[in-house]
Order: sequence, then structure tokens, then C-alpha cells
Amino acid sequence: MTLRTQLLLIAILVLVLPLSGWQFARQVERTLRAGHAEALETAARTVARQITQADVTWPEVNGGGLYLHDPDGELVLDGYADDWRALIGDFPESDAPTVQAAWHEDSLFLLFEVDSSDQRFSQPGRQNGDRLELEFQRDDGLKAAVELAPLAPGFIEARGPNAQAWPRVQGYWQSRARGWTVELRVSRPNRIRSLSWRIVDVLGTSQDASERVLSSEGLQTLVRTQHDLVEALYATLPEQTRAWVTLPSDWVIAYADRSASASNSSLSPSWVDTILFEGLASDSIAVGPTRNAGTTRIRGPSGPDQGPTSRWSSQSDRPGVRLTTTHPIVEAGQLRGHLVVERDADRLLLDSNRAVLRLLAISLGVSLIVALVLLAYATWLSERIRRLRNGLEASVGEDGRVQTSLRETKQRDEIGDLGRSVARLLTRLREHQTYLRTLADKLAHELRTPLAMVRSSLDNLEAVDDHQAVERYRRRALEGSERLNRIFQAMSQAARIEESLSQEAFEPLLLTDFVNHYLAACRDTYPRRRFRLIGGGSRFPVRAAPDLLAQLLDKLIDNAVDFSPDESTIRLRLRRSGQHIELDVENDGPALPDNSETLFSSMVSVRQRKGTDVHLGLGLSIVRLIAEHHGGSIEASNIGEGVRFRLRLPIGS
Repeated sequence: MTLRTQLLLIAILVLVLPLSGWQFARQVERTLRAGHAEALETAARTVARQITQADVTWPEVNGGGLYLHDPDGELVLDGYADDWRALIGDFPESDAPTVQAAWHEDSLFLLFEVDSSDQRFSQPGRQNGDRLELEFQRDDGLKAAVELAPLAPGFIEARGPNAQAWPRVQGYWQSRARGWTVELRVSRPNRIRSLSWRIVDVLGTSQDASERVLSSEGLQTLVRTQHDLVEALYATLPEQTRAWVTLPSDWVIAYADRSASASNSSLSPSWVDTILFEGLASDSIAVGPTRNAGTTRIRGPSGPDQGPTSRWSSQSDRPGVRLTTTHPIVEAGQLRGHLVVERDADRLLLDSNRAVLRLLAISLGVSLIVALVLLAYATWLSERIRRLRNGLEASVGEDGRVQTSLRETKQRDEIGDLGRSVARLLTRLREHQTYLRTLADKLAHELRTPLAMVRSSLDNLEAVDDHQAVERYRRRALEGSERLNRIFQAMSQAARIEESLSQEAFEPLLLTDFVNHYLAACRDTYPRRRFRLIGGGSRFPVRAAPDLLAQLLDKLIDNAVDFSPDESTIRLRLRRSGQHIELDVENDGPALPDNSETLFSSMVSVRQRKGTDVHLGLGLSIVRLIAEHHGGSIEASNIGEGVRFRLRLPIGS
């Protein structure tokens, strides 16, 4: 992949930032929801405790119960259930028949809807048709039963078989397409505590009749709203909430609403807000029931409760979410019922969505900016590398010759360093190629003189007979031959040195003692130079090949002698630098040229004075090979009025 493609992939990885932000927002949202749930649970706990301390009456419902609706107006007693539909709560009875009850002013209303394939009325005095039997029980324990067996659809009435003619029941029996409906009113029902019913549905013909009996499971306690409990609930319920108090049998006996009645358009979420909020939740939010003042039954938790439980839910009729908390109401260790507190969480929904959208917008914006910056940076780097490549290709011709030098860049980064290194490499390569191109002329110049000496001496030997002249020409020819031999030896010395390096064994030696012995020989070899060792007080251990090290010093000392004036001092310095030992060879004399880094290349010589010795620029190249073979390095620099060559060798045991 190209550099631009690689950085583009890195920019794509930056998209992890919005994902991390989304996860962070989910965590924050869960924390906020937990805080709201905890606050509502605390409020429910307080309200439940205060309710138990209030002077309220808790109805006792043993077994089943029959809830008494509280209609806004008086029901029309006509045998039709149209005006009862608005009173059916969230949990209507599903067993046949459908039984509803209502309480208005001083009357108890009852509604029975029976599904039947056949409607049969009783014959006069026989009561052999469909009939309804009711049994009432008062607070004082008095029971009374009435039986309704109509001879035809319409008005019906019955009284109890006691002195007070209690209870008095009036109503209408009406036929339906598939069954019949009975609507009744019981007058003065204040003392009625419970009732039961038994419905006899006669099927078949009079000759082959059968009866289907539908009845309640014993006496059903009448359950109605407790107004003193409603007042206590209003007094303790916090604002922006609504609550229901239910019995253990799930019947609602009190309702209070302190939520804001005026709608605020700025706090009205949309369906999109609701879906986004549900996406933030760790699990899906189920659709909950819609409860209001007409709710008659709320399914509570099964089993004994020890604390509050909270649940988030959405709504089917409008957008938004609600938080519902159910708390048990316990008085003197006895479970009286449950308190259901509900609060709309529209503000939390909108705040969470705004925070998430803002976070996502910022994250996506930052990711886009980072991606563009990385793409621009990759383009800039690619363009720099492309210019370096084009410049390098333009500098080298098809024949491999370096035609022009590469211009060094001023950038201080790695690509700038690479460009400068390549430029210096091309410069050295160009100088070396120039030297190789002129090598033939140099060799011809070096070989021309000794060849001319040999040829002229041989020609003169043919022309003279004098013994002294013959001897003189013979010596001159011998000198030319020896000079040619030295030239050929110098040319092959560099090739032989690399082969001989691997054959020399390393051994531990003390560099101070080695240099002292070497300088003793130098003082005899070069009597017109003085030699001085500085820093030889310590014994520096190294591992080296003595012969190769002596050959290296030969080249350095020979170079120092050639470029230093007579009676001058050649200084050698020994010191430790980190994990290396440094040996400096310093001499007075002319300074090194600007391209001194090419001194250690093969066939490079910067000598300006010529003598009888042969110098083809191989000595310092051999020095570099020996130093690198020992794991060290060699460098040259100008110092004051002279030159310094520094050899760096690793410390050995």
C-alpha cells in the first residue's frame, strides 16, 4: 500500500472515536436513568410510609372481588351496555359472563352479559327459563337472595324474602344477537359488603332441555375508591408524578395526579427522539399500558415484596417514555397493597438525545477533520518522496553515471535527513566515478616514468660498451622495474587485505602496552619526528588482531609523517568514552580538504607533493576496513594547525 493509503486507513480508524463516544453516552444515559429511578423509588418509599401513618380505611378483600366503577353521571337503566364501555379498565374480566358494577350516589348498578346460542324465558309460575340468582351480604352478616326469571324481555324487579324486603332490585333484561344482557340497580346499598351470582342458561327444547350454570366463586367483596386514601395520597405525592394505590388483589382503590396539566411544546418529544432514546438503552424498552383516572386494576408483582421495583416503558398512543415504580405498602408487618408511582421522562429523553447528538456531531466533525488532515499530510509526504525519487532518477543517467548533484533539502525530519544522505551519497559516488574515469590517466602517469626508465636504459645498453655506463644503465633499469613492482603491489594490496582479515585471530591485549612498543619502533624508523603518548596511565583492554592493528597504525603513522614538518611531534592520545576506547593520532601540517569524508574510500588520494614513493589512495581505505573488522570506526578532522585521526574500538575483556 502507498503511504497515502496507509494514512487513509489510519484516518478510518479514527472513526472509533464516535463509537467510543456512543458507548460513553450509553453509559452516561444508564447512569442518569438509574439516578431517576432511585429518586422515584425514594419518593415512592416516602409516600408509602406516610400513607400507612394516615388515618385511612383499608378494605379487606378475601377471595375474589368486584370493583365498583365511579361514573361521572347516572347510568341509564335500559338493559344496554353502551354507557358502560367507558368504565371498563385495562384489565376487564375475561371469564364468561362479563360482570361489571358501578356506584353512583345511593345506588349500586350491576351489568351481566351472557353469551348464549339460545334465549329461553320462563313460563308463568314454573321458572324453567334463563334466570339470574343474586345473593347479598351486609356488614352485620345478614344475607339475602333474590331470583330474576323473566317471562319476556323488558323490566324486571325482585325483593329479598325478609321483613324489610331487602334488597330491592330493579332492572331490564334484554336479548342480544348471541345471548342476553341484564342491567340492574340496587337501592340503598350502603351496607352491602359482598355479593355472589348464579346464572342458569337453559339450552335445548322444552322436551330435551339442559342447563348451563355460570356462577361466581363464592361471595365477591365490593371494592370501591377510598376517598380518605385519595386525600392522603394527594397530600404526600411529589409534583410531576401520578400514583395509584392497589390492593393485593390488584384492584385500584385510590388515584392522584400531580403531573403538569399544561403541555410544554419544548418538552414534547417526537417518535424519532423516542427511538433514539431506546437505542441508548442497554436493552429494549417495552411498550407499557396507558393508565389514567379510569384504570381499575393494575397487575402487581407476585409474591411478597421487600422493596421498590422500577421499569421504563414507552407508550403506544404517543411518543415519550415513562418511569414506573411499584412499592409495597406494609402496615404492622401486613401487606396492605402496592403503591404505583409514574412519572414522564420526556426531559431526560430530550436531554439525553441532545447530548448524544452533540457528542456524535463533535466526534464525527473531529474525525472528519483528522481524516482530512491525515490525507493532506499523506499527500504532502507522498509529494516530497516523489520529488526525491524524481530528483534521484534525474541525477543518474541510463549508463549509471551521476550527471548532477541532488539539491539538499532544509526540512529537519526523517525525509529531509534521507534527502541529505542521498545527496551526499550521490556526491561521493560522483567523485568516485570521476576518480575512476581519471584512474587510467593516473596509472598511465605513474607507469610512464618507470617504463621510460627501463626502455631508455635498455636502448642505451645497446649503444655503449663502457662498463661503468652499462652498470649505470642497468641500475636505472632495475630501479624502474622495482618501481613498477611497487605500483602493482599497491594496486593489489586493497584486494588482498579483505581476504586476509578473516584469517587473523583476535586475542586480548592491553592497548597501552601495544602502543608503547609500537612507538619505540617508530622512534628508530623516523628519527626526524618525535612521538608522544598522552593518557597512557591506564591499561585499556581490547580484543584485536595484533598484526592487523600494527598495519593500521603503520598507515596512520606513515600518513602523519608524510604530512608533518621535520622535527615536529606526532601525538597519540588514549582515553575511554563509554563502552569504547579512543586512540587519536595528531600531527601538525596542512588541513584536510572539505570533502575529507572521502579520504577512507578506495583509490582516493589528496596528496599534493609527489616523491619517489607510490601513493594510489589505498592506505586510509585499508585503515577503514581494519577498524570496521574490529567493530570500531575511524574518522578524520582538522584541529588548529594540524589534523587528527580518531580510531574507536570496543572495550574487550
